[in-house]
Amino acid sequence: MIARRSLMAVALGLFMSFGMLISCGEQRHSEDGVALDVKRIDSLIFAKFMDNPNDVLVSIDSLEKSGQISPSVVCYFRGHYYIMMKQRAISEMFFKKALEGDDLLHESPELFYRACDYLSVSLSNRGEHAEALSVVTRCYEVSRKDETSQGKRWTAIMLHEMGYFQTQLGMHDEAEKNFSMAYMVLSQMTQADNSYENKRIYARVTYNILDAYMTTCQYDKAWEWMSLAEDAAESLSEDSECTEQGRANSVGGVAVHKAFVMLKKGDVSSAELSYKKAYESGYFNTTTGIMEQAAFLREAGRWDELVDMIPKADSVARVWNVPMSLYYVKEYMAPKFNTYLKSGRKEQAMEIAEDMVASMDSVSAYELRRKEREIAFIVAQKDQNVAMAEQETAVAYRWVKILAIAFSLLVLAVLAYATYYFIRKNKRSQNI
Repeated sequence: MIARRSLMAVALGLFMSFGMLISCGEQRHSEDGVALDVKRIDSLIFAKFMDNPNDVLVSIDSLEKSGQISPSVVCYFRGHYYIMMKQRAISEMFFKKALEGDDLLHESPELFYRACDYLSVSLSNRGEHAEALSVVTRCYEVSRKDETSQGKRWTAIMLHEMGYFQTQLGMHDEAEKNFSMAYMVLSQMTQADNSYENKRIYARVTYNILDAYMTTCQYDKAWEWMSLAEDAAESLSEDSECTEQGRANSVGGVAVHKAFVMLKKGDVSSAELSYKKAYESGYFNTTTGIMEQAAFLREAGRWDELVDMIPKADSVARVWNVPMSLYYVKEYMAPKFNTYLKSGRKEQAMEIAEDMVASMDSVSAYELRRKEREIAFIVAQKDQNVAMAEQETAVAYRWVKILAIAFSLLVLAVLAYATYYFIRKNKRSQNI
């Protein structure tokens, strides 16, 4: 009787052990399935960045090792960190890695939308408009099926970004359709919910539509959107949640664009009034405002005022960490050369000309370093993927061994019990 009880205890213990192994796997799965707390992690990383930027990557690594965020989310936050550090080439590589497959979308649609937004803008800023358009088109195909308020906001954002990149590529009819669709979505949103967030997106979209037409010299089209952009900026600035900086950016940004368009139309007095409005808003104290003020003064031919702004513009270029690339030569050095030349400062103009010639070697070196960083990143990611695959294979093999051993012990227990049962049965038969 004792032997029989022992065998039953062994079998029961094996079943319990097997059940615990299965339940542990299910618990792990359920933990992985918990919704990602984006706002909490976002605020944690931002606080770390404001305190000490060097601690941000350590925090991200810690979250990854503890299993709180997946590899795709890790890549997103690393990309976001490098965006804040103005290292856009590295950030692009991490965002591209985060957007491989659909893991990020399934884990957090919000982070998927943000990654597409950051990546597309970064690509466009360095002239890769076709690739940027491909990124936002993919994002739009997802957001338009998202019936939540979040999905509708991102649909409007993606539509206007598609239009922006299409204008840069000369696809003007398609761009106009997407701008109109973005406006329609935003109108419906703000009518249903006139919240600060919806006002902010409305102001952003209308401003960027203006900018799209301005950067492609379609000033008549820009003028058609001017009143809508002004209304959106004023509505945002009057909201109690809007900060002083937000008011300056919204009102001043549209005002300087209006000044530029009026200048192109030959209405100098109206252009001066809009320029004054932008100046009084405080917009020209921001980094973007400084560069747009310089562009207006250059278009107006006010060279003496522009010369006085060159130190500010140079400081903005350093803050933006603009590399020694062809973009730098075209957008910063050439206008500076023209400013000095047309204001009669020929010695300074010659110094800039010499710097432009000397910078060509730096351009080649920069592009070479950029390609080297991209190759190094790709190799490192491949090595990491191989290591992860090997680790997953080792874990799977360990599970197979555990299950095989458990099954073998279970079979032995059954055989032992069967042998005991038949022995007892034979003894009873002999006794009879």
